[in-house]
Amino acid sequence: MKRFLFVITSGLACAVIFGTAARAQRGCTPLSGIVHDSTASVISGASVQLDSTAPVLTNSSGVFHMGCVPAGQHMLHVSSESFAVLSFSVIAPHAAELSITLQPEEVRTTVDVGNGDDNSATASGPSQTISGQRLASLADDPDDLLRELQQMGAAAGGSASGTIISVDGFQNGDNNTTLPPKSAIAYIKVNPDLFSAEYRNPPLGGRQIQVYTKPGQPTYHGALFVTNSSSWMNARDPFSVSRAAIGKLRYGFELTGPIRKKGSDFILNLEHRSIDNFAVVSAIGVDASGNQTPILQNVPAPQRLWIGMAKVDWQLGEKNTFIASFSAHSNHQENVGAGGTTLAEAAYDSQAYDHALHLTDVTTISARLMHEARLGIEFNGKNQIPNSFAPQLQVAGAFTSGGSIQGALRDHEIDIGFDDDAILNLSKHLIKFGIQSEYLRERFQYFNNFNGTWLFGGGTAPVLDANHHPTAQIETITGMEQYVRALKGWAGGAPTQYSNVAGTPTINLTQYRLALFAQDDWKILPRLKFAWGLRYYTQNKPMVHNNFNPRFGLSWAPDKNSTWTVHGHAGIFSGRFNAHNYSQLLGMDGTHRINNLIYSPVCPGVFDPNACDPFPGATPLRSIRTIQPHLPNIFYGIENLGFSHTIAKGWSISADYYIAQIWHYTRTQNINSPMNGQPLGPRPLTQNINILQMQSSGRGYGNLIFMGLANQKLKHLPFFLGSVRQNITANTNDNPFSTPQTTGSNAGEYARSTGDALWNVFGNATVKLPWSLQLSGNLNGQVGQPYNITTGFDNNGDGNFNDRPYLAPAGTSICSATVTSDCAYATPFGLLSTTGTGATLARNAGSMPWTIYLDTNLQRTFKLTHKAKAEHPQSLAANIRCSNVLNHFNVTAVGGIVGSPLFGRPYSGDNGRRVEGGLRYSF
Repeated sequence: MKRFLFVITSGLACAVIFGTAARAQRGCTPLSGIVHDSTASVISGASVQLDSTAPVLTNSSGVFHMGCVPAGQHMLHVSSESFAVLSFSVIAPHAAELSITLQPEEVRTTVDVGNGDDNSATASGPSQTISGQRLASLADDPDDLLRELQQMGAAAGGSASGTIISVDGFQNGDNNTTLPPKSAIAYIKVNPDLFSAEYRNPPLGGRQIQVYTKPGQPTYHGALFVTNSSSWMNARDPFSVSRAAIGKLRYGFELTGPIRKKGSDFILNLEHRSIDNFAVVSAIGVDASGNQTPILQNVPAPQRLWIGMAKVDWQLGEKNTFIASFSAHSNHQENVGAGGTTLAEAAYDSQAYDHALHLTDVTTISARLMHEARLGIEFNGKNQIPNSFAPQLQVAGAFTSGGSIQGALRDHEIDIGFDDDAILNLSKHLIKFGIQSEYLRERFQYFNNFNGTWLFGGGTAPVLDANHHPTAQIETITGMEQYVRALKGWAGGAPTQYSNVAGTPTINLTQYRLALFAQDDWKILPRLKFAWGLRYYTQNKPMVHNNFNPRFGLSWAPDKNSTWTVHGHAGIFSGRFNAHNYSQLLGMDGTHRINNLIYSPVCPGVFDPNACDPFPGATPLRSIRTIQPHLPNIFYGIENLGFSHTIAKGWSISADYYIAQIWHYTRTQNINSPMNGQPLGPRPLTQNINILQMQSSGRGYGNLIFMGLANQKLKHLPFFLGSVRQNITANTNDNPFSTPQTTGSNAGEYARSTGDALWNVFGNATVKLPWSLQLSGNLNGQVGQPYNITTGFDNNGDGNFNDRPYLAPAGTSICSATVTSDCAYATPFGLLSTTGTGATLARNAGSMPWTIYLDTNLQRTFKLTHKAKAEHPQSLAANIRCSNVLNHFNVTAVGGIVGSPLFGRPYSGDNGRRVEGGLRYSF
């Protein structure tokens, strides 16, 4: 804590000193920026005029620079051939470079105020800035907007769910992704400058989304809006037995204006959303006679969300600006976790919150030096109440019932971040350096598996005669057959495993993180740029240091008109260990919490999960988690080559190629696995204990190819279309707790991670229609997301149920109702046997089908004020928005347990088509 207070105090002292120095100086400050079209292609030769002074032109990289701009408010006018003229106000001094987007004629233009150059020597691949009408075309609903942005971020590689979200330079806390109200957003940057030393996350896994909110306005403006969706407007969800009463109501307001006549303003946003949704259960159960029967249910899953933000900009002096904002997010959900093979009784009620206070101070120290200090204090967490406190019952590949394994969770986090940056603008160098520090305090009430879990995974069992009595013969049965035997009290019906946790549920954790960076963008020649930087990172719990990350970039426009741009990058990136993962280590420390495993527990008579006590006469195994001594951090080495080319009549193409090497990839191995494959067999260390050690034995490598095609000058159909092919393989599943099938062996382990699509296709387009209608569309499609194929039980007794089936030789008998031993299952992957010896199927051999999301928005704006120069123009915008307009069956889960009722069959899918209509009155 002392170290963190020292960092905060030092940074604030710098801010005060810089602010005092700035107020002692007077004069003008520089103003610079970049002009580009809506695909982020730069526009050279654009005219940029400040008030009525002589205009300046953008260079071949689309960049303009004004060396001396007096403090105060000015009008900036930007124009270029074939683009609509843009005029907007700007206040000097300005904290960041301007990022200005021009639209083709007849399309309303917008301006983005960002932190850097979208076409710098650190930018590569599928980067884009979203503003104006493109931003308006995205979803209004915060969850749908988050999905669309995550899918855009995945264009840089990796799973969409891992996308990092930051708001006004502040990153959300661990495992937390919330957005401000869309009405508060000015513009969004997707995967910007991924090779800059300022950023931690690497390309191919960075997935960086930067959201910037609107500033206040010098005059009062506001808006009222409402959207509604009723059940008759929406399609039936996949696997649903009937059309559910699905609906959504969202409403809110926006207000902005001055606090005082000059120098301060505010913006206030608040909205509420009420969703009546349903989770669809598609499972296989057992009737009273022991026969398999489908379980198809629509489980009500209502959601109630409040989000709001208040922001104030205050001009403290001629060269000093203070910005303060407070955002609140409160979301209540019922029956979370239900759906697919999980029944409603195993779900839980969730109340999540995220409240953040952000303070920013920007100081222009001189005409060449600018300083920015940011302090963020975030309170977030969730409380969960299970629908049932009964033990959970899992029948592999069929259904999950009983209580929620998470129990009554209480997770509260305080995240304090302080960043202190400075930008030095020299004639040919733009130098940025700073410090990024973070303090996290976690307070858990962690009841995970305190209620206990019964697992029926299948395995070997005696063959039963006609009277259901055991014989001397042995066969392999599925988890469902095992469960039926348990319900009937027949031999071979003992559960595969019982597990539970006993002890104290309280876990407290404090973590510190610190990063230092320096970045130099050097303009060697007008069309040649070189960038280099260095980043250092350290943290505790676990302690990692020696994380020095050099980065390099080169950008060159070989022709005079800069129709061609070639770039290359190389860099080292290091990861970090988040507090939630470390808390799981503490949750299995073997002292405060005891994790018990009992194989083949005995339950006399008919099985009753609520009455059976598995401990009498059993030998419980313990499972503990440890960490490798002197654990090194994960390192990524990324190299990139790419180009962009502008062809005649507005057509442009671009491509990027990345290669990656990953060292010290964190994963877990049971370093005390039984040596004979039996849970109670001899072990190299302490008997009857699984020691799950987090270690750096993982390794990865691969490549990514990006291709893009765009034309924003088409009068009726400006568009962008891109695709990414990613093939990154590793012997871990991009999860520090993923374990290999066999300790010490990498056989079959190298594969793409679960959820990492092989192909990602994305695009957007806008169509101008008669009667001032505008139709926008956003497309995202993925295919090749891998999933694992397993036996459903623990073949080698190491406590991990991730064992994969054996590759059976040709001619092996096919398993059926009459053939249950020495047999194999005929699958798309060949003949697979759940028992045996020899080679096994490779990890993540399954591949998900195409998921295609096409979201559309049809909109028209009616001007209610006809005076062009009215101080408070009024308008009414009406729109019809549709997500998944094709009603494509987007599969989210496929049965991966060989021999189970759902093997190879989809059993869970994303929402079907959703339609909503909205009105927005602006004044």
